[in-house]
Amino acid sequence: MHHRVATTTRLAFGLLAPTLAATACDIGSVDGDEDAVVCTAALTITGTFTVQTPQPEEISGCWPIGLWTFTAAVADHDCAAAPTPLPQYQVRFERDLSSADPDYTWIGTYPTDPGDAFAHVSVSSGGGGLCEAELVVYSPTGETVWNLHPALQADGSITGQGDYDLHTVDQRPAP
Repeated sequence: MHHRVATTTRLAFGLLAPTLAATACDIGSVDGDEDAVVCTAALTITGTFTVQTPQPEEISGCWPIGLWTFTAAVADHDCAAAPTPLPQYQVRFERDLSSADPDYTWIGTYPTDPGDAFAHVSVSSGGGGLCEAELVVYSPTGETVWNLHPALQADGSITGQGDYDLHTVDQRPAP
């Protein structure tokens, strides 16, 4: 069964401003403004899962209910200086008890509070593990995007991958 919940939250986010690379590649335009990707990085993710509510016996597969705590490490980059991920990221998934079926409706939040950012949290079954979350964090200007995909494994560990992009135009979705 496929489960997906998306929560978009405006949060604080203090990223270290990366040095802009000398060259950029044109990838088109956003709202009429030319957008160039200044630099990119590939990320690896590792972490742990703390269950909040045990999985009911009648539910198999993805049960994301709990706290996902993970780190992101730069595996490769083409930036003038390697981007600096936060020391730790966390996403929490809870059951939506106001729903007609609280076991299958989940609410995702991003309790990490790193500054004035815009974040999007979602989860789905499958991917690289039992569940795969998506955490996309935009800098206050929207030009820096951390796209993280932690995957919950059967042993409670979290692995995954992600990417970092520095753009010349705001990438945040319209409200």
